[in-house]
Amino acid sequence: MQIRTRLTVQFSLLVSGILLITFLAIYFFSYYNVTEDFYDRLRSKAKSQAELLLKVQVPLINSDVLKALDETNRDLIYDENAYIFDEKNRLIYSNRTTHQENSIHISNYWLDEIRKSGQIRYQDGDYKVVGLYYKYPFNRAVVLLGAKDLYGQANLSNLSTLLTVLYFIVTIVVAMVGWIFSKRALRPISKVMNEVEGILPQKLDTRLQVPNQKDEIGRLTTTFNKLLDRIETAFQMQKIFVANVSHELKNPLTKMRSQLEVSMLKERNTAEYQLTIKSVLEDIQELAQLSNTLLELAKVSEDQRDLLTETIRVDELLLDCRMNLAEANPAYNILLNFDELPEDDTWLELPGNTTLLKTAFLNLMDNACKFSDDQTVNVSLQTSRGQLSLTFSDNGKGIPKEDQSLIFQPFFRSESTANIKGYGIGLSLVERIVKLHNGTVSIQSNKPKGTVFKITFLRL
Repeated sequence: MQIRTRLTVQFSLLVSGILLITFLAIYFFSYYNVTEDFYDRLRSKAKSQAELLLKVQVPLINSDVLKALDETNRDLIYDENAYIFDEKNRLIYSNRTTHQENSIHISNYWLDEIRKSGQIRYQDGDYKVVGLYYKYPFNRAVVLLGAKDLYGQANLSNLSTLLTVLYFIVTIVVAMVGWIFSKRALRPISKVMNEVEGILPQKLDTRLQVPNQKDEIGRLTTTFNKLLDRIETAFQMQKIFVANVSHELKNPLTKMRSQLEVSMLKERNTAEYQLTIKSVLEDIQELAQLSNTLLELAKVSEDQRDLLTETIRVDELLLDCRMNLAEANPAYNILLNFDELPEDDTWLELPGNTTLLKTAFLNLMDNACKFSDDQTVNVSLQTSRGQLSLTFSDNGKGIPKEDQSLIFQPFFRSESTANIKGYGIGLSLVERIVKLHNGTVSIQSNKPKGTVFKITFLRL
């Protein structure tokens, strides 16, 4: 179901429900007032008849006089049945002729109930009946007066018909108005949808118009624009990444091809062929290393928390990294500063993946030694109850400020490092691994020269 249809249905149901409750309340109170008014009329007429017949002596007012007075009464009640009984339940007055049958049922039970209660009312079929017990100096009697409230019933019937017709008319009108207003309310969303459909990968710089930033549609449009900013950035980074990968792959392939083509131009001796093969093998090794690094970079992302299944002692992992790096590069000087180790060994532990953290630490150590004048890296470890910090400092030329915000992008290399072998992927891989382990990595200047990389892991 479309939002417009759902809004119309919900709005119509809400208004029709309120309308139904209102009309039912109107009918109920009207029915109550009509019923009470009719009983009051019956009670008043029964009282007046009893007073005329019983309050004075019988010779002065008899039943014939009472009937004559009743016929001149303007408050006519349809099909009236009036009866007066003495203490022995004998009928002393009735407005019914001898050939007319009683329309209400009279029994000694009701007469006794009237004497006990003094006044009762009840309904006998279509008749509403009022019973009164009067005690006067000359007489005591029970008065019964019953009649049909045709006028009240007609009014209630007309009111019921009117309310029913009004209910259906108003419900239809509300549905139509709701359909129109829902269309107007959703018009900005339709406009946004049409604009979004027109945004193609070739037009990622297009942004949606924000009519009003204070309402929900404006905030939704702003959110779309922010999403488009992130998508455009991701596409640009992807283009740069593909271009850089192509460039890095092209260089060794071109070198290998040129060497092989030169070797085939003429016959050469065994030593020359061996030199060519050795050079090609080195290029192949570079390609393999580049491929492995790219695979590691592709595998590491922030949503792969299922890889963090180990409890790692960071100091032991640093010692292991120093040993592996020293074996691969004996000229490197790796200094570990563990002077501030805590008494609680658990402060040195992190949940994570040993292989990934080792890759990150080795990259930082190798970079520091490679770009340091004395091929030395200083690694410090500080811990507290809530976090664990590592610093990797070198004595190299340092990273220019304008390049510090770009070094974590894949394949970015500063001009100052162009003469040093590398691909510019290591720091990007380090940043992803650290984020995966709920940490941050930042760059600081190492005065008077050099660079400091600081990693901070938050312990949850």
